[in-house]
Amino acid sequence: MKLKNLFLSLFLFFSISVYSKDFIIIQSTTSIANTGLLDLLASEFKNKTGISVRPIAVGTGNAIANAKRGDGDLLFVHSKKDELEFIDEGYGVQRYEVMYNKFILVGPKSDPLKISQEEDILSALKKIYNSEYKFISRDDNSGTHKKEQELWSLANIKKFDSDKYIKTGTSMANTLNIASEIDAYTISDKGTWLSFKNKNNLKILFEGGDELHNPYGIIAVNPEKFPHVEYNKSQKFIEWLIAGEGKDVINRFTYNGEKLFHTN
Repeated sequence: MKLKNLFLSLFLFFSISVYSKDFIIIQSTTSIANTGLLDLLASEFKNKTGISVRPIAVGTGNAIANAKRGDGDLLFVHSKKDELEFIDEGYGVQRYEVMYNKFILVGPKSDPLKISQEEDILSALKKIYNSEYKFISRDDNSGTHKKEQELWSLANIKKFDSDKYIKTGTSMANTLNIASEIDAYTISDKGTWLSFKNKNNLKILFEGGDELHNPYGIIAVNPEKFPHVEYNKSQKFIEWLIAGEGKDVINRFTYNGEKLFHTN
């Protein structure tokens, strides 16, 4: 019996050794990666702990889908409803709120519809809907796309003229490029907008209000569902991020002197 237990212990030890990695994989939304923040966090965390961070930056919907296949140790995105659903379905352990910024409405600098004079985002969207101007949608199941859909629903707008509603199915940067080329409107997260270099004739026309709040959460993938994930290393990253030096890194992070994210 003792010999059997010894063999079992050795088997478990070597199994863990084989599957254990010296890095963690983060399924992340593009808005954290495109601004440069995620690379900075990864670098600072490795300097502190020796653990490497390998980000996979895609839209929130794709990041969640990847994490549901066990293709990552952590999920770092910005669609709270979907994040909580991810946990309820058993894929994640616990959601931690890390930081936030705002969504914004951008459009032509000339502001032909006087969007900047509107009192709230829903009135602004209704004005675009009732005009001849085009709206550009990411249409990619990202956190920004989900927010856009939520806002149309709150504005009680259920169907948009297909000639005026352009679906890109691509990144925020590409969507902003298209909006810039054809003098159209779109919703963006502010972090991506600030780091976006091809603004040309676009500017922020509306920001502010609770409807445009943009929280980011981080979740460790459930080791009970995916035994290969690096749960302990993931928890170490979460603790460093929300209560340790990671929080300071986020608070110090700026682009052209402007703060992109605010910690909770």
